[in-house]
Amino acid sequence: MYQIVQMKYEDIPCVLEIWYIQFTKYCGYGSFPNFWIGGKEMIESYLIQQIEKGNAIIAKMGEIIVGYMAWKCFDFHNERTAFCPIVGHATLSENKEKIYLALYTASSQKWVQDNRFNHLWMTFYGDTDLKDMLYDVGFGSYVMDACQKISPNLFQVNCPYRITKAVSDDVDILLKFANETNKYYSDAPIFLKREEYSRDYITQIINQEHAFIAWDNDDMIGVISFSINQGYHFERLTSVESSRISHIGAYIKPDYRGKGVGTGLLKEVFDYCLKIGKPYIHVSYETSNPNANKFWPKYFNPVVRSVRRTINKDANDGFRV
Repeated sequence: MYQIVQMKYEDIPCVLEIWYIQFTKYCGYGSFPNFWIGGKEMIESYLIQQIEKGNAIIAKMGEIIVGYMAWKCFDFHNERTAFCPIVGHATLSENKEKIYLALYTASSQKWVQDNRFNHLWMTFYGDTDLKDMLYDVGFGSYVMDACQKISPNLFQVNCPYRITKAVSDDVDILLKFANETNKYYSDAPIFLKREEYSRDYITQIINQEHAFIAWDNDDMIGVISFSINQGYHFERLTSVESSRISHIGAYIKPDYRGKGVGTGLLKEVFDYCLKIGKPYIHVSYETSNPNANKFWPKYFNPVVRSVRRTINKDANDGFRV
């Protein structure tokens, strides 16, 4: 029904138009910045790179382009991986699931033949049709990206603990605290291995980025760190108006959860970003993290869902000579 062929440079204008229609459908609302204004050239550059690598295909019905996929290849947690970012795919709305299935069938054949058994794909959160199609072919939720437009008095806070902005004198205690969080992420059900933080890295966060710390007297009980974006990012769809929860992220000691500490820290971040003219803030979190899944959607609107599929490692056995 659909002809799947390699994408060419002359296909890019049509592909960009299809992507923009999809973007406005799922992100054309107040809590998300307009990535398209400054990010269009970045998407075009990405497509050119993947065309040159042979990592871009289109679906055609007759002479009409009805969809596309453009992916990157790299090693992810020591696994050969194919990754399709949020700017790396789009289809027309009519027969969308069939078009996407045709595109994934063609692309995944290339990936598996190249022994790339780990497949990662970013999709718009509201695109339930694509989510259902990917679920049926074996993908599961992996990471969520969410966004919020900050406004004064967005939410009420009742935090009985002291909160301060991290300064140089806090390096050692923040380093110890940050490394203690690694066990939480490596345990069930998250199973996420994080590298140990260095003193230089924590110093950089304090001096060049930002962090707020919650205290119970002299004991550190929580932290949230964030960065201020300087430009556009084609995976997260952030803009020059954006900041982002990053680096250490957010962590509250177990005995202090549910007591307003996380909300108090987040309110400090919101107030700070609003003060310096960054009205949009983004966060990414693993969907296997039960505390994150409970906390972030209270204050952020999910925008992009990353999904992952692991192919059986013997998939090529029948084709090997």
